[in-house]
Amino acid sequence: MPERRSASLSVPPELRSASPSRIGVAWWMAIVIAVGFSALGFAFDAIRGDELTIVFSIFYFAGCVAAVLAVQQRSLFTAAVQPPLILFAGIPLAYQLLVPESPGGLRTRIIDLVLPLVTRFPLMLLTVAVVLIIAGFRIFAGRVGTAPSSQYSRRTVSTRRREGSAVPASGRRVTDAPTEPRPPQPGGSGTDQP
Repeated sequence: MPERRSASLSVPPELRSASPSRIGVAWWMAIVIAVGFSALGFAFDAIRGDELTIVFSIFYFAGCVAAVLAVQQRSLFTAAVQPPLILFAGIPLAYQLLVPESPGGLRTRIIDLVLPLVTRFPLMLLTVAVVLIIAGFRIFAGRVGTAPSSQYSRRTVSTRRREGSAVPASGRRVTDAPTEPRPPQPGGSGTDQP
C-alpha cells in the first residue's frame, strides 16, 4: 500500500490521468485516440458495406470515453468538447466516401449527408453526457484529492512554528541548529523529575 501512495504522490495533479498513479496523455493524443477509434469503426463498416452501423457507434463512443480517461488533468477541456466535433465532421465525410454520387443533384446530396448526422444525434448526446460526467468527476476528485494534503502540510508547518522549531519553506525541520532541553512542566508526571 505505501508503494501505491508514493507513486500517486510522485505524479503532479495536473499531469495525472483518471488513474492517479499514471501520467496522462497530452491534448493532441486525446484527439488521436478519439479520432483513431472512430476511424477504425468506419473502416470496419466500410469493409462490410456502404452504411455506418452499430460498430461505428461503439468505436466512436469507446474512443471518446478512452480519451477523457487517458488525458492529463489540465487537458480535460479538449477531451470534453471533441465528441460533437468528431461526429459533425466524421459523419458527412464518411458518407461522402461510402455512398456513391446520387443523380439527384446537390440538394439530394446535401440531404444524403445531413440525414445520417441527424439520426445519430442521440448517440452524440449520450457520448457527450458520459464524457462530461467523467470530466466533471475527474475535476472534482482532483480538487478534493489535493486539498487535504495541502491543508495537512499547512497545519503541520503552523504547529511546528508555534512549538518554536525552525521550519523553512520546504517544510523540513532544520536539524543543525542547537536545541535546548525543555524545562519540566508543572503538574507533570513523576518520571520527568530526578
